[in-house]
Amino acid sequence: MALKDHYDWIKSESKSAADNVRREIIRSTKTLVLNPEKHQLDEYYPNNPGNIRRFFRWSYRIIFQVKMDQIVI
Repeated sequence: MALKDHYDWIKSESKSAADNVRREIIRSTKTLVLNPEKHQLDEYYPNNPGNIRRFFRWSYRIIFQVKMDQIVI
């Protein structure tokens, strides 16, 4: 599920909570460029080639792939 979908779902209960969740998830992904390998390999990703990692913010699992010249979230 995309961030916008989560945002819209939370917003139906509380716009301020949805804003906080979105802001924190975006903030946390911006730090990936500094040290993406600090996060664990995603053990649930089938046939993980060793460059797909994950971390959690609240109950959300953020999955990203570290490539040679980019990070794909």
